[in-house]
Amino acid sequence: MRLNFRTDFPAAAERTVDLGRRGPIAAAIALTRTVKDAQGAIKQEMGSVFDRPTNYTLNGTFIKSATKDSLVARVWVKDNPFGKGTPADRFLGPQIFGGQRGLKGMERMLQANGLMPQGWYAVPGEGADIDANGNMRRGQIRQMLSQLKVQQGSGYESRATGSKRSNRTIARQGVTYFALPNGNKGLVPGVYAKRRFALGTAIRPVLIFVQAVEYKKRLPFHEVGQATAEARFPVHFEAEFNRPRPGPGR
Repeated sequence: MRLNFRTDFPAAAERTVDLGRRGPIAAAIALTRTVKDAQGAIKQEMGSVFDRPTNYTLNGTFIKSATKDSLVARVWVKDNPFGKGTPADRFLGPQIFGGQRGLKGMERMLQANGLMPQGWYAVPGEGADIDANGNMRRGQIRQMLSQLKVQQGSGYESRATGSKRSNRTIARQGVTYFALPNGNKGLVPGVYAKRRFALGTAIRPVLIFVQAVEYKKRLPFHEVGQATAEARFPVHFEAEFNRPRPGPGR
């Protein structure tokens, strides 16, 4: 969401003439405070439309403040590819606009190693260990990718080497993971966990591979931001407009 002082608030822009040199400064302060309010309102909306969103998701937006030389302020989702974790625009974008989400790091790694069909997606199966936020626990992801011997990257480490020590570690874990990129014998494509018990074994899908993951628009990002701007900008602008002006010599 982008707010331009002169095009979005033309009536206020005309009034800044009365403030002289303080006009652009007052406008920049009002714009910046407005996008901060919009950011807070969007964060609150996430808590309503998403099921137990993580702090990483709730803090997935950033603001760009206005300055007296650039009377434009902005609030948008983080898209920094160099930060830790998946950039927020990859998973929030489909929630804002609808459509397919981008591939997660785990999915790209599985595809790069030929363990998952190109262009497909992975969704949790009944054998996935889900945390309080509805996401697969990272400990299980690390264990799974380690046994599948994927290449190191994105915070995951390939440890299973076939050595005696590695095999003892897997035996101690009590679970063996294996991938079926194309499915086999009634099992759909995915990653499975084989657990050993005293009286036998059980196989459950941890990840199921699907050809498309379509998202309906759920987060009214622009609508919430626009409504907040229309309600809060006049308040902030009036506060700055009516602020006592410094007298001569100050």
